[in-house]
Amino acid sequence: MLEFLKKKNKKTPEPPNPPGENAGAPGDKEGNAPDNASVKKKKRFSIKKLIFMVLVLTAADTAGFFAYTWYFSGPGTHSRTYKPMVLAHVNLPPEMLKFSFEHFPDLYDALIVFNGQIDIYDSEIQRIQAIGEQYPEQNKIAQSQKKIWVNGKNKLLKAFAKLEKPVKETFVLFQVNPAKGLVQVEASAKDLTTSGQTALTVSREQTAQLNASADTPPEGMVQTILFKIKKIF
Repeated sequence: MLEFLKKKNKKTPEPPNPPGENAGAPGDKEGNAPDNASVKKKKRFSIKKLIFMVLVLTAADTAGFFAYTWYFSGPGTHSRTYKPMVLAHVNLPPEMLKFSFEHFPDLYDALIVFNGQIDIYDSEIQRIQAIGEQYPEQNKIAQSQKKIWVNGKNKLLKAFAKLEKPVKETFVLFQVNPAKGLVQVEASAKDLTTSGQTALTVSREQTAQLNASADTPPEGMVQTILFKIKKIF
């Protein structure tokens, strides 16, 4: 009798849930059905993360390629191929320019910058001269400003004229005796390059004023928009 009552008081186990009803997802302790929105969100997040990683790796690879290219083919390296250039303000014949490219690569780059700086001086001097001719009563103002730019140009010309002479001498020595010519190259390359860079630093400080004024937008909304459009093109 007692055994019968004990068996009767035991709880009858609940039947298992039928398939498809309240079936918990793997790892769901409460047995709740997975939220479709959260699953899609996780998938979308994973795709975005993958795309972001691909873009980062691509950008890093591109930057590395350009850095490598610049390092091994940038100014002052011998891996470049010489291409004759017309440097109107450099008083060196073509064969000496090529010699400079091959044996004074940094100085050769300085010669190119020097030639461009002289062009900037000439353009500014001509601009000021035209203003003085347009307003002859105020020509003294124009002439005083013109004198500043003429002085800057002449200083740069004199500095590089001093560099051209040792280049010519080293070139001739190299033609006569290549061994002694190479020794002369090694002895003078650093000083020539330093002198050229010093002269260019001074001239760039002066011509930078023109770039600064050219980059200053005018007043007014319409003028500013037109200025930005011109800068883009």
